Amino acid sequence: MTVKIIATLVWAAVLVGVNMLLRNVEWAQYVTTFALAGTYALIINKLSGAGSRSGRL
Repeated sequence: MTVKIIATLVWAAVLVGVNMLLRNVEWAQYVTTFALAGTYALIINKLSGAGSRSGRL
């Protein structure tokens, strides 16, 4: 569970940082947010799968 929280905080920091860098290019913000959301979903799914295999929730 702690790993998921850390991954979420890191992902949020990356998302905010990228959006700040791309603040004048609106379409790039949308594309980047979409790509980072997909990456986040994959990471959380892998972390969830690793936790369930070891018997933890």
